[in-house]
Order: sequence, then C-alpha cells, then structure tokens
Amino acid sequence: MHCFLDQELRMKTLMTKEEKDEAYHLRHQVFAEELGWVPRNEDCMEMDAYDCNCTMIGLFADNRLIACLRILLPTQRFMIEQEFNAIMSDYKILKTPNTIEVTRFCIASDVRKSKVSTNFGMFPIMMALEKAFYNWCRHNEMDIVYMVVSNHFFRLLNLLGMPCSAVAPAVTMPDGVTALAAISSWTAFEKYNSKKNPALLTWFRDFNQLNLEQEAA
Repeated sequence: MHCFLDQELRMKTLMTKEEKDEAYHLRHQVFAEELGWVPRNEDCMEMDAYDCNCTMIGLFADNRLIACLRILLPTQRFMIEQEFNAIMSDYKILKTPNTIEVTRFCIASDVRKSKVSTNFGMFPIMMALEKAFYNWCRHNEMDIVYMVVSNHFFRLLNLLGMPCSAVAPAVTMPDGVTALAAISSWTAFEKYNSKKNPALLTWFRDFNQLNLEQEAA
C-alpha cells in the first residue's frame, strides 16, 4: 500500500522525510506534551531507536497529518520484548514471518472525536487509521499483531469490533496508567465482523488505491 483515498481522507505509507517529520511532531504532541509518557524535546519531535527500520502509516485530511502509527517487522526487536518486558509475565512471544508489532498509534487531539461518513455507515476517525493499517497488513501478508496499550484503549478496540486478547495481566505503570500487552489477528477480525458487523468489514476492504505517480500528479 502506497496511498489510497477514502472520502476526504488520504491514507498512505509515510515515505518522505517531510512526511516522517510530521509524524514525529504529532507523536511529540500526543505522547510528550499531552500524555507525558516520553520526555519533551526542544525540536518538538518524538523519535527513538525503533524508527531506524520501521514502517509508518499516516492519515491525512486537507494535506495535514492527523493520525499515524508505527509498524515493527518480525526481523526487528519489538518494543514489547525490550521496553515492556516487565509486563509480559511468563508469556513468550512467538515471532513468525506474518507477525508484527504496532506502536505509537496516535490521533491529533482536535479530531479525536470526529467520525467518518461512508457509504457503509459512520465510523470513528480512529477506524480510518485502522483501515489503512489493515490494508497495509493484507498487502504485505501480515496477520498477527502485538501491541502494548492502555486498558481503556484495549476495551475500546474490542468494543469497536477489533478483537484482541491480553497475553499477560494488566500492570499499573509509574505514571498511573494501567497498561497491558495484547495480541490480535486480522483473520480473527474478518471472521468476527463477517457476522457481527459486515458493513465495517466491507468498508475496510473498499478503497481507491493510488500509486505514487498518480499522487504526485
């Protein structure tokens, strides 16, 4: 997946330095300034060692990046293995060629409660980013997804039709946030929503893909 359109949104793999810098700025706004989960930087950009060999997906509205996430491949060391090893209990991560980790999932605060009006219904803006993530994963034959999320976000994912399971007990972090390590699969998502919410699944599978040449034009 390079780029695709959905209503007024543009969803794409972030390729250029400018696009990636936008993502680092958005991450700083959310994780440093708003949540305080990472230190603030003078350049207002949130970056770490995992950004060297990652893939980032972004959601644009009116040429402004409003949401993004980061993907770590199975050939890399996951954050869940290193930074969050203490909350994993005795669980052992099983890395296969179709296993990835999603990190740095964030949405700009001023659009976080927005919804997307589609031919298949109204969906929260975060689901547009999930749709971009889904299509990237299916295009690259990835299925199993590890993540570390707050307990609130974990419940929200399941409520919105993104089934995921905890792999270890929830842990209260030093900042007071209750976090847990979780696993999900797109195969389970498809099976669940083919019965529970076929409109959501149809929307995820419906997109107008562009190539980079079309985008530049």
